[in-house]
Amino acid sequence: MCAHGPRPVADLASDSGLPLGVVRVLLGDLTAQGLIHITPPESSATGKERPPAHLLREVINGLRAL
Repeated sequence: MCAHGPRPVADLASDSGLPLGVVRVLLGDLTAQGLIHITPPESSATGKERPPAHLLREVINGLRAL
């Protein structure tokens, strides 16, 4: 599924039909065995930095409150 380059974990889960948590565990196991390399996401195409983690947590909590 990643033959053409890096893919987001959510896309791998969606395309494989597996739950996101399962895919994360599998990728963690593959990483621990040195079979894959995980790269952090790059900044956006506009050159802006990623939003701070606390802001993302606040957004998630707000969505859960809906």
